[in-house]
Amino acid sequence: MRTGRASGFTLIELMVVLALLAVLSFIAVPGLFGLIRDNQVQAQAEEMSAMLQYARSESLIRRRAVIVNIDVASGQVDVLAGGETLRSATFDANGVDFTSSHPQLTYRPNGTSTIGDFSATICRDNLGERGYVITVINSGQSTLHPQGLNENGTALGGC
Repeated sequence: MRTGRASGFTLIELMVVLALLAVLSFIAVPGLFGLIRDNQVQAQAEEMSAMLQYARSESLIRRRAVIVNIDVASGQVDVLAGGETLRSATFDANGVDFTSSHPQLTYRPNGTSTIGDFSATICRDNLGERGYVITVINSGQSTLHPQGLNENGTALGGC
């Protein structure tokens, strides 16, 4: 016959621990969803930047003009050379604001841009501090600026 106290947790101790876990999850989950959405916006901005860099490199390799068509309403971006679609991407328009200063950007055979003041902005919920700006200058160089900052390094006011 066994004497003494049995080891283990009481039902009340287990319920207190479960209540604490529930409170912590209610605090952490909304922040986690915001982080996921911010990462989605960043991924789309990086993909747009990569598309522009790809278009420029193809214009140099092919020694011909390469056109980037941008449809902000549908989120469709196409890279074309001589009528042939080289690359195409569709950006998720759900909860993401996508604007472009021009609907089309052309890279000349030497890699320079026909538009010297091209910019595209990708953000969510019309929050400038969560947005990204991509610019292209006359030389064809594209830049993905840090989150929440425009090409001048000042805060992005809105999308």
